Amino acid sequence: MAVIASSVERRTLSLLAGQTSLAQTAWTMASPSIVITFLAVSVGMPVFLVGALVSVRQLASSLTDIFLFERIAKVKNRKLALSLCDMILALCFGATIVSVLFGTQTQTSIVFVVCIFTMGVADEFQHLLMTDFLADNLQSKSRLLLQYTQMAIGGGFGVALAWIAHELTLELPPLSRHSIVVTIGIACFALSALAILAVEDSAPTNAARPSATRSPLRLVRNYYLNVLAMMKQSWFRQYVVITTVFSAVILAVPFFALIAAETHHTTSKGLTAMVTSYALGYIVAGPLWGTLNNVSHRLVMITCSLLVGFCGSILATLHMLNLQHDLRIHAIAIFVVTVAVRGIIAVLQVYFMEIAPKGQRVKGIAVARSFGRLTMICLSALLAAVAHLQETVWAIFFIAFVSFATATISYFFARKFEK
Repeated sequence: MAVIASSVERRTLSLLAGQTSLAQTAWTMASPSIVITFLAVSVGMPVFLVGALVSVRQLASSLTDIFLFERIAKVKNRKLALSLCDMILALCFGATIVSVLFGTQTQTSIVFVVCIFTMGVADEFQHLLMTDFLADNLQSKSRLLLQYTQMAIGGGFGVALAWIAHELTLELPPLSRHSIVVTIGIACFALSALAILAVEDSAPTNAARPSATRSPLRLVRNYYLNVLAMMKQSWFRQYVVITTVFSAVILAVPFFALIAAETHHTTSKGLTAMVTSYALGYIVAGPLWGTLNNVSHRLVMITCSLLVGFCGSILATLHMLNLQHDLRIHAIAIFVVTVAVRGIIAVLQVYFMEIAPKGQRVKGIAVARSFGRLTMICLSALLAAVAHLQETVWAIFFIAFVSFATATISYFFARKFEK
């Protein structure tokens, strides 16, 4: 029986590795943090609105955590739901491309806000459901292997596709080149949607599950009660603190991309360099954090925070000295913060799947992420206002400062976290 289970799990792991790698490639080629930021700056969208798109996405994710977590926990056909999420993401990215190429600036701004909000809902819904799906279908070591394999393979595909797109579109204007990169990501989302349907779900699709609550007021009440119930558990309180502390560090990628887009959005190589650096970050993050996580979670958290802190300090200083015009400076910065942020996200996700009881996975991750999301909504709105009223470089300085503080907090607090 163990041999059969092992055989089924190996097949499931192989299929999921392919599917998640496709999804990772899609997010690399159509990343809201990198590519959508470049598109927004290229069409002349106000800096405040570009930065506020981060808040819009986080708000959508928070509302999903509050209003949809019960429905997610009771989804009967999880494969179909995951597939539909990928298709919704593809449609949203497609709408942004159409608006960029054929719409006015006002129309494009409205489409961006609506699509980013919808992407936030679909992405969070998919993330919560996938957490439960993986925990049911893969053992601990397989989940860890999948987590870092998808980063490496997806990043490799992203580098290859970005280079091919660059070589084939040399004669096109920057905006058209940016749009083609997103179109490749849309195709990868569609393939990912088909691939997940081939995976075998160990949980029976016809299992009797109670219907989800439909009343918004009751959902809010249930969410509040779930928060109270979860906060009584010591493991959950520790996880919430760590998640909230790292919120500002996770915001590094979109704001580093914003300052890069402001400097290089009119160049023919700007977006290609950023996408390549972003993809390379995933390639390096996979084996690097996969190895270090086996040594110490605390080591990963401290290292990631310090990477963002030092990188942000150096980049902001170069901008203050007006030495930021070399494209390689921003490409290196995007690479470093991508490696760091992926390490943080990965260690938090892997740790949660290890400690969360089966019946509390979706509820627990939804509540925990909502705390982090609320922090990121406030911080991203603040940083967007600073970037608009002053300069984006001050937002980078703030992120660097908070990252150093986070490294210090992690050093002392994560002793208990590791236990």
